[in-house]
Amino acid sequence: MRGGTMPHTDLVRSVRIERILPCLADETKIRIIARTDRRLDEVLPYLYAVIPNSSYSEKGGFITYMKGPRLITIYNTGVITITKVKDEEEAAILLNEIKERINNVYRNRDEIDLSKVKTRKKIRLGPLDIYQYLPKTNCGECGEQTCMAYAAKLLSLQKSIKDCKPLRKPENSGLRESLISLLKLAGYDTE
Repeated sequence: MRGGTMPHTDLVRSVRIERILPCLADETKIRIIARTDRRLDEVLPYLYAVIPNSSYSEKGGFITYMKGPRLITIYNTGVITITKVKDEEEAAILLNEIKERINNVYRNRDEIDLSKVKTRKKIRLGPLDIYQYLPKTNCGECGEQTCMAYAAKLLSLQKSIKDCKPLRKPENSGLRESLISLLKLAGYDTE
């Protein structure tokens, strides 16, 4: 220590909102895309270990978890997405909480045992949960008459996420990413 000051032990010093978009799952809410000032590769396994009911994709480089009705995804690149946010004020509060959680976990990472297999309670999804993240076109391209019927078949593993052609369109990439995160969180294989 020089000059009697403690070394800075925070990984993330700032998080800034990059985009505010309409929430795809709830049109009365907004969706936030934010970015930290640092990459988060080294802290993701530790966050996964301490956040209850989180899902971690080492290959994809992200963790996902639910906080109330919100789906939160933290990427190794530092990008953070949050769905179903009331307004910018709530977004700022949520992002500050996430920043503090990241920094607390980073500071205490030596005390977190990554060798323990994490047991988590699977969240239960219904067709309406899936329907919120579909394009809602009822186009029939998946072989079903309605998006709700497709959602039910997706949950029963009779359909794949690849069967929904509108989800492959660039304008629906946010829906697709959110749906994949939600399915992974519930323990579904989306590959």
